[in-house]
Order: sequence, then C-alpha cells, then structure tokens
Amino acid sequence: MFNNDLPDFLNNFSDYLIGIKNLSKIYIKNMSITIKQFFEFMNVHKFKNKYNSIKNITLNDVRSLTNSDIYSFMFYLAENHYKISTRILKTEHLKMFFDYLYRIEKKLFKEPFKKIKNEKNSFLQLPKYLSLKESKNLLKVYSESTKVNEVRDNAIIHIILNCGLRISEVINLKISDIDFENDKFLILGKGNKERMGYLNNITKEAIEKYLKIRKEIHPKNNIDNDILFLSSKKCKFSSRGIEQAIDKAYDKSGIDSKIYTVHTLRHTCATLLYKAGIDLKIIQELLGHVQIDTTEIYTHLHDEEVMNAMFEHPLSKFKMANAQQFCEMAS
Repeated sequence: MFNNDLPDFLNNFSDYLIGIKNLSKIYIKNMSITIKQFFEFMNVHKFKNKYNSIKNITLNDVRSLTNSDIYSFMFYLAENHYKISTRILKTEHLKMFFDYLYRIEKKLFKEPFKKIKNEKNSFLQLPKYLSLKESKNLLKVYSESTKVNEVRDNAIIHIILNCGLRISEVINLKISDIDFENDKFLILGKGNKERMGYLNNITKEAIEKYLKIRKEIHPKNNIDNDILFLSSKKCKFSSRGIEQAIDKAYDKSGIDSKIYTVHTLRHTCATLLYKAGIDLKIIQELLGHVQIDTTEIYTHLHDEEVMNAMFEHPLSKFKMANAQQFCEMAS
C-alpha cells in the first residue's frame, strides 16, 4: 500500500500495519507521506543529496540516524508552520516505523525513539548551532579574498549568519530589495510574506564588496538581472548550490560540514541574539516565524545550558562523605 518510491525494506510494513495493527487505509496513507517526507529531509540534510531517489536509501543509512537527526526533522516541521497536533501525529508515525524495524524486523541495533518523549517540549529541541568563536572563524574565511566566488560566498555567509535568512530567501534576494542608506532590506519569506531585514556594518561591507563585482556580471537570463547572488553559471542559485558553498566554507574554517548545514547558520543567528538578551518577539519577527512557540525553542536551549552549567559547578562534585569537611571550609 506504500508508494513505490519508498525503500524496499518497507515492503512488509504496510502488511504489518493492516494485519497486526489493524490501522485504516487513510492512516497508513498519511503515514507513508510522513515517512517519505522524513527520508527526503534526511537525504538533503543528513546525506547531502547522496541519492537521486529516496528509494535507494539503505538500512545502514537508517541505522546511522541519531536522536539529533529526528529532532532536526521535528524542528523543520515546526519552522514550516505545521500545527503541534500534526507534528505529534507525524512523530507517532515515525515512532511506529522505527519500532517496527527494531522490534518486529530486528533490523536496527538500537531504539532511536527510546529517549524521545511525545509531548510539546519534544519539538523544542534545538538542532546544532555554532559557538561564537566558530562563527567568528567562519566570517574570517573569505574576509581578505578577492576571488569572485569567495567574495560572493563571504556575503552569503554574512547575511545568513547575521540576519538569519532561510536558503530560499537568500536565493530570491534582489539588488533592488536593499536600502543601503537605511541599512535594511526586504525579505520575501514563506508563503510570499514580506518582512524587513537589517544590515550591521560587517554584513553591509561584505555585500557592497560583492556588488562591485556583481555589477560587472551579466546574467545568462534577463529574468535574473536583479538577483543579488549569482552562481558560477551566471544564473540564480539552486538550494544545492548554496549548500555546497557553505560546506566549502565550513571545511576551510575547520567546521565539520558533515555535521552542520546551511540552516545551522540561521539557528546560530537566533541563538546568539537570544543569549545577547534580545527580546523573543523581536527574534520571532527577524526570523519570520508565524508562531511564537517555534521561536521559544531558543529559551529552552538557554534553560538547558544553564542546567548543564550548574551540573558542572565545582561544588556539585562533592560527595556526601565530604559534607562535614565542606561545612568546616565554609564556616
């Protein structure tokens, strides 16, 4: 009953869902949509477009998935404005899928969903982000370069990391969208919703440096005349093109491109803003989040870091046997 474009190891899953779990055809159809969506996400963000078709994804690929990968998919759903009820349902789909592979087929060596709770807070787990030091190192990678592609990539890195843009927003950014006099620019976000972005000095300088080169480049297609960032083929970037450019910069700065993605820069932007004390409502507006609960993920990140810091407190390492000695030291 599953689509033919899903991996072969799922052939018996629909029979299990009908015969053993006694689920309806509509539920199973929706589950197949979730699983397909999950694999397509992993093919892009985990496997770096390794496969032309998700049908070719193997069991070894599934075995390589971690809790962090699953949380990344959850956050992807949240950021794309899926309702919490829908996200919980999709989580149930995936939980049943992994449970089948682990318990019934015994094709997995560990249970991926063992530590993932099916509750609202599960969706507020933050995927990986860069530290302040890593961010600064990344911004330095092409800072002195005069090569066309590197000057361009430097501007791309700056505008994502400092302004929190999505890949699609970077691709569609137009020269005419930028108001250099007032240090702001127009962003066309999801659902064609517009919002305003703001340029700090280093981002403005990076873009202006690139524009001096960009003005001499004549796009292959007239429709791209106003597009800010052009690929080496002198046309509008593809998503994969942006990903490859960022991966290359990651590698040059010593950041593992197999772990971090383009979207990591957007998360990093928001995380650093929140840690700097910027109001959550402002971050929501800057990122273009429709629902505040999507932005609230950064508060949970902060809470977790505070908790971990307390666990690392030197006094937490005292055992009960040292209590009397500690009291004497403190008196």
